[in-house]
Amino acid sequence: MTMAKTIDNKKDVVLLLLYSPGASGNFNEPVVGRTRLVKMLFVFYKEWLKHFKRGTKITEENFYRFFAWNFGPFSKEVYDDLMFFILRGFIDREESTAEVLPEAAAEWDEWMNMSTSEAEDGGFSEYEEQEFRLSEKGLRFAKELYDSLSPEQRTTLKTFKTKMNTASLRAILKYVYETYPDFTTQSQIRSKVLGRP
Repeated sequence: MTMAKTIDNKKDVVLLLLYSPGASGNFNEPVVGRTRLVKMLFVFYKEWLKHFKRGTKITEENFYRFFAWNFGPFSKEVYDDLMFFILRGFIDREESTAEVLPEAAAEWDEWMNMSTSEAEDGGFSEYEEQEFRLSEKGLRFAKELYDSLSPEQRTTLKTFKTKMNTASLRAILKYVYETYPDFTTQSQIRSKVLGRP
């Protein structure tokens, strides 16, 4: 008899979001773009974590820390953890046909400038929109995490992922900028996202 895994690390939430079904109803429905993933985790932290955390060791205090940045709320830890999982073979990435928003490319450039991960990332410097999904290794690990969740937690993940994966990135950015203005005070694209000076 195997013991159920405990959700005890913010990285587990990244794997669970990728593993969870979304609008398609299929497990491991990909998430398109780093910017979308960062904003997803931000909204999850602000609005959904309180519904999800019961029975886990995840709290607001040990989740990703977000700060007001040049392109809205940002957490370097999300980018770093994504690279951690890619380099260890838990997450696969492939080029996406989704439109590349200038905001996403600019956020990537800024992160590359402040990060030491460029060498680890194979020297990529030009932004390409990518979609992220779990590899076979990541699927096996995330399934154990997912199986330990309550039905309510699974529903929370599916509902959240469906909303965030079906919305356009522009709609997500607009929602975040309108709902959390304190996290957009440093933004270079605020007027563009909000459509006003």
